[in-house]
Order: sequence, then structure tokens, then C-alpha cells
Amino acid sequence: MNSNSTEPGQIRKFGAIALVFFGILSSIGFWRGSPIPTYLFGFLSLLGLGFVLLPTPLRPVYKGWMGVAHAMGRGITTLMLTLAYYLVITPSGLLKRLISGSPIPGAPDSSATSYWVSRPEPAQPREQFFKRF
Repeated sequence: MNSNSTEPGQIRKFGAIALVFFGILSSIGFWRGSPIPTYLFGFLSLLGLGFVLLPTPLRPVYKGWMGVAHAMGRGITTLMLTLAYYLVITPSGLLKRLISGSPIPGAPDSSATSYWVSRPEPAQPREQFFKRF
């Protein structure tokens, strides 16, 4: 069973969670005297009750709900990764370059054929690669 399952048991489980979650939000809206959250979350909690009681007839509604949720998840993931890249990774890379200069140690040498750094110790024996610990 995966997250796109439309089996009645999976729909009932989703309905129970929606019933409780949206029922709590509807109760909070009722308690605060806000009619829009009360009606909206009340409708969604009744839909959750419908998923619990009648999972097979409400399968198309469930599939539509999951499709919208999947699209929202993809959009939010793309947005968060873009923000992380441009607000965290890029400024930290620019700051590192500003502080330490070039990412290559030493000044670039146009006559050098390679920037390979030789190791002073001998190569590891073959047995050490197989038994790492």
C-alpha cells in the first residue's frame, strides 16, 4: 500500500484523521465566534465523517483531495528549496569566497599542468580497503 492507495481502509483512516483535525479547528472557530472557519472546517469534518462511513462512494472526492494535496506539496517543496538555495547556500558561498578568496589554495599558476597535491605517506594496503573498521 502506498500514499496513493484508494482502498477503503486507507480512505477510512484518512477520514478519521480529517474528522478529528477539522472538528477541532471547527470547534475553535465556534468558540472564538468566527463563522467562516466554523462553517468551512465543519464542512470538512463532515466530509471526513463521510470518508469514514462511505469510503467507496466518496473515492473520487478522496482522489481529487489527494491530487490537490500532491500538487500543493510539490509547489511548497520547490518554493522551500529555492528559498534555501538563494537565501542560505548562495550567501554563505559568497561570504566564504569574500573571506577566503579563491577556492583553489594558492595563486593560480598558468604554467602548471595540474593542481594535484602529492601525498607524503605511502598508499594504503589493499586489505585496509576491505576491513574499514
